[in-house]
Amino acid sequence: MKASTSLETNVNDNPITLEGIDGIGEDTVIHPGVEIVQENPQGDGRGLYIGSKCIIYPRNRLVLGDLGANPQASIIIGDHVLINAGGYLSGEGGLTIGDYAMIGANACIISAGHQIHDPDRLIQHQGLTYGRIIIGSGAWIGAGAIILQGVEIGDGAVVGAGSVVCKNVPPQAVVVGNPARIIKYRGETASRKETPLFTRLLQCLKPSPLPR
Repeated sequence: MKASTSLETNVNDNPITLEGIDGIGEDTVIHPGVEIVQENPQGDGRGLYIGSKCIIYPRNRLVLGDLGANPQASIIIGDHVLINAGGYLSGEGGLTIGDYAMIGANACIISAGHQIHDPDRLIQHQGLTYGRIIIGSGAWIGAGAIILQGVEIGDGAVVGAGSVVCKNVPPQAVVVGNPARIIKYRGETASRKETPLFTRLLQCLKPSPLPR
């Protein structure tokens, strides 16, 4: 297992030395308290890669686990990504974060889980499940949000604070709640924003008047 809690930067071509990072761009800052968990590297190029001009704040945990357990295990973070404090980012099933994405404080991005289908066996004794998560460029994951395995968040999408996302989110969509649902799209006209979603649905379901 590889882990570190010390402040490390990669500024002006001074190489970063934080154990567990396989590649990092220029002017990226890793703050104190960041923990990286990676074991059993396979020598196939997978691992943790962080782009340029990123900031990862304290108390984040980046987990790849056993790279031999799943051939998709990896974390790839683009350029200009901001990850606020206290997050849990799982790359055990694969995690890609696009350029200029923002991850709010205490967000959980979970690309692995547990099988539960056999009621006669303890869940601890059943296998793991995996699903790659993709967070698009310019997306914003709000504080305390949970992104579950296999989900793709589209470019420019917004996930509201505390939401639980268990299915794909289209580009530019704004989702909230548990389970998360689309409430609008960025750039909608003011008149559409002022009409609540439930009212719009009722209007769609309203029967046509009978002919006279």
